[in-house]
Amino acid sequence: MEFIYNSLQVEYPIEKVVIEEAPDEKLLEQRRRKKIGFIGVLGQQLFQKYMVEKLKKKSGARVREIIKENRLNGAKIPADKSVFVPSVNDATTIDLIAQLHPDLIIVNGTRILSKKLLRSLHCPIVNIHGGITPQYRGLAGSYWALANGEPDRCGSTIHLIDEGVDTGAILYQDTISITNADNYLTYPFLQLPKEIEMLKKVIADVVADNLKPIPQQGFSKLWYEPTIWQYWYNAIVKKVK
Repeated sequence: MEFIYNSLQVEYPIEKVVIEEAPDEKLLEQRRRKKIGFIGVLGQQLFQKYMVEKLKKKSGARVREIIKENRLNGAKIPADKSVFVPSVNDATTIDLIAQLHPDLIIVNGTRILSKKLLRSLHCPIVNIHGGITPQYRGLAGSYWALANGEPDRCGSTIHLIDEGVDTGAILYQDTISITNADNYLTYPFLQLPKEIEMLKKVIADVVADNLKPIPQQGFSKLWYEPTIWQYWYNAIVKKVK
């Protein structure tokens, strides 16, 4: 979030940044179990505990390299710009938006927005999605594109938000190039510069009243974080880290 804020605020006025508290882990786990089952959730937990921690140790230098090459600024968002809420769907968020009358709302990494919040808005609201939609909705889109042998779909999408999960009309998409030094944890940092440039185009379109959304069409799938055994298989058989 800091990288995006600092990149955009140089050129465009940002009134407020709404930051929500981390959701309850037990509640999230219950919801994931309903979607992918106990074994699936267990596999994801093992992936986080063992593989992600291992990848963090290997990725530090590469992440710093990407940040430096793209001149990304990770400075803390100023306190007077930050509004902390229990949930992005909280009444505080709706009231704040009503007071500010924003021209555009950008969403990055929040929980799913409620129908009540969406129906209260009177400006475009866009999502920064780390995958090429509609084929790669949900989580880890670039990772799954590589695992599926589709490097041409390894990238990000800026899309309008509707009541579905990453199903809104597409505004811009762009792909990233992967090196042998990259892995599951560095893909998002490679996506950041592309996402920032696309957001600048969206803002310019809003100013010019020239948004041109393209409805999603064709094959669509919602992806989830890999389990540890999915990751091992893709790493060994498909050489995707």
